[in-house]
Amino acid sequence: MKLIYFDNSATIHYKPRCVMKSFLKAISHSANSGRSGHKLSTENAIMIWRTREFIAKEMGDIEPENVIFTKNCTEGLNLVLKGLPYTKRNVIYSCFEHNSVVRVLHELEKEGKIDLTVVYPQNKNYITASDVKKVLEDDTYLVCVNSLSNVSGNKNDIESIGNLCHKNEVLFLCDHAQGAGHIKVDMKKSNIDYLCFSGQKGFFTPQGIGCLCINSGVFPKPLMFGGTGTESDNLFQPKNSPECYESGTLPAPLIASLKSGVEYVSKDFESIEKKTKELTKFLYDELSNFEEIKIYTAEESGYGVLSFNIEDVPSTEVCDFLDKKYNIATRGGLHCAPLAHKFFGTLESGMVRVSLCHKNTFRELNVFVDAIRDFIDKKEI
Repeated sequence: MKLIYFDNSATIHYKPRCVMKSFLKAISHSANSGRSGHKLSTENAIMIWRTREFIAKEMGDIEPENVIFTKNCTEGLNLVLKGLPYTKRNVIYSCFEHNSVVRVLHELEKEGKIDLTVVYPQNKNYITASDVKKVLEDDTYLVCVNSLSNVSGNKNDIESIGNLCHKNEVLFLCDHAQGAGHIKVDMKKSNIDYLCFSGQKGFFTPQGIGCLCINSGVFPKPLMFGGTGTESDNLFQPKNSPECYESGTLPAPLIASLKSGVEYVSKDFESIEKKTKELTKFLYDELSNFEEIKIYTAEESGYGVLSFNIEDVPSTEVCDFLDKKYNIATRGGLHCAPLAHKFFGTLESGMVRVSLCHKNTFRELNVFVDAIRDFIDKKEI
């Protein structure tokens, strides 16, 4: 039975030819950028710089040297959260944040460095600027709100939140892991100070590459120290970005694949967005016909994520049935965002998350709907 892959929010299954080609070419031309003066080293250095330039332009025409390569989104988030000076104590984060934000913040609070405030939505779909404004304090230093919830697939109003933060001289960090490739972001217009994303979700890369983009005069301290290929006679870490953040050998093949992945999305964003929205809407409408199903994703959301439960059946039981009987890959349980599940009342059951790619088909969705019907009939719900 052919695999039907609906777990693209974890790692996207489809890999465009251009991404694979760039990755393989970089492997066959392996060399350390910035370490030697020979041709291969120089070629890799040029490729990496051009990748910075392209991503910088795509994220709102920020400075290329402020595009930092990380191994994933989590590393970028840690770099910011652990490296900021916290001249004020209060940090606000949304109830939809991933553990890559939440666990770092709670560790910092445990160490006595910050005080935390959680912001919840009034409309039960997404976080707005008015939600944040209600909990904003004179002592607020940083606000953390993701662009797209990995649990529900609902989009937060990061543009208005960024403008509110800028007006109140508060830094704004956006976890863009789920939004990358689905939502276009202009860091300057939206006043986003720090934006983190990974490549293997919306930009079609292999696992192991991410980015931290900085649009602020407040630079976090590096997390890691070592060789950078610059200032080699200096016994201390260089202070300039990006070198100060990128100790050790950079993964040139992954960086090459990221450039191709971002280009692939940029060139065809409208058609990718259109197809993804059509697939999401189709699935929403089909599942809405089942009285036994509760959907947590907003009807207007069209970013390829739809989360639901079948009455009081554990989500992992549903996903296990789909996998074993129909070879359909989905995600069940808790999605590394406990406060989101607490908000939706699904801490015990988790959620069944279906996450789509524009290369998925309506035929696959029809098979999925039939499989859900089969599960409900067998359970006699």
